[in-house]
Amino acid sequence: MKYLLKTLIFFTALFLILKFLLFLFDTGHNITYNVGNFKIKEILNTKDNNNYYFSLSHENFKINFQINQNYNKAEKIINKIEYKEIDGYQCILPIFKNNSILTDVMCLQNNNIIYAHDLKNNKINKFLNTLKKYGYDRNNYKDTASPIKVSNTQTIYKDNFLENHYIAMENYKGLNIFNGNESNVKIFDTDVYKKPISFFTDKYYIVADYTQTYNFKIFHVINIINGKQIDIRSYDDISFDSYIEGAIGTDIYLFDRENSKQYKISIEDESVDEFHDKDHLQTYNGKWESMSLMDAINGKMFNNYYTNDVTGYEKVDKVGNYYYLYRLENDHYNVYRADTKNKKLTTYLFATTNLNSIIYLDDTIYYQNGNTFYYYNNYGSRKIITNTELEFNDDISFGVYKK
Repeated sequence: MKYLLKTLIFFTALFLILKFLLFLFDTGHNITYNVGNFKIKEILNTKDNNNYYFSLSHENFKINFQINQNYNKAEKIINKIEYKEIDGYQCILPIFKNNSILTDVMCLQNNNIIYAHDLKNNKINKFLNTLKKYGYDRNNYKDTASPIKVSNTQTIYKDNFLENHYIAMENYKGLNIFNGNESNVKIFDTDVYKKPISFFTDKYYIVADYTQTYNFKIFHVINIINGKQIDIRSYDDISFDSYIEGAIGTDIYLFDRENSKQYKISIEDESVDEFHDKDHLQTYNGKWESMSLMDAINGKMFNNYYTNDVTGYEKVDKVGNYYYLYRLENDHYNVYRADTKNKKLTTYLFATTNLNSIIYLDDTIYYQNGNTFYYYNNYGSRKIITNTELEFNDDISFGVYKK
């Protein structure tokens, strides 16, 4: 009897261990199921930040979207779908496990998705009111944060700050850091109005030593989580006629026009090394490629999200399962998103006045519009910081790190 009991305990423990190992090494799933009249294709890739990707189709209606939510690798996480055709719009709200609502109502018209929070239509508003029984609240998609003035030029919207997102903005003597407790890191004793040799990457801000006149050897590096500063020294004199081409992780690449040299600044190693001479220059567009001296002199930048899959826009970035499409409209760019599996179906997101301000962090995008920085996620756009100095100086840059 004792032997049978020991055997039972052993095989039960073995079964649990195997089940745990299968769960641990499970990389996701790709399944198809039905909810009402809708066919749902659900893909989970655990290597991609637990992102669930969906394709929902019904007769002449089809949309694709993605959510970032940890359901412990569960399958069939859409429990119910509310759908209605209104004034030429086909509007849909998926309701997930535990009656969760993780996205605003999506309305399809002419192969373009517009979220309900960007629509002004009385009939659609009536439909939204019927969704309250599921816990849907259209007010969740409105920006109601109160402004807090922190200086003569800066206003923050603290209620909109996201947990574990560390935000920093240049000022003329250094850096303002906003991570719950606002702080100022002083780098220079006097104001420096233009700092073209400066850059945000990962959790760091790097800037050349602007106390020098023509050449410099020191890069100041600030950790935007804790405000700590280190200095990285170059053995070579680097000309101020230089620019930062881009970064890969915490490695930053700079081209010195005057000396025709390309440098790699490694924050982790605290080193500055010549990367390539003028005859072997390289640029990065998702992979390393040769670059001509003329391109380098003209200021060719890295494009970490490069793709040529979609044309007809001023800028196209490929990030995960999405294309982000930037179309010039008068004095700003309208930003759309398209699924990599359905390029023609676009979703309007927001407008930006600065293509260089875009920061992609999982399901959140930070951007600048006018003199205000925002982020965008499935709940719409939220203000973060307004800096009136941007009306006179567009050189002030902004960085965010997600811990």
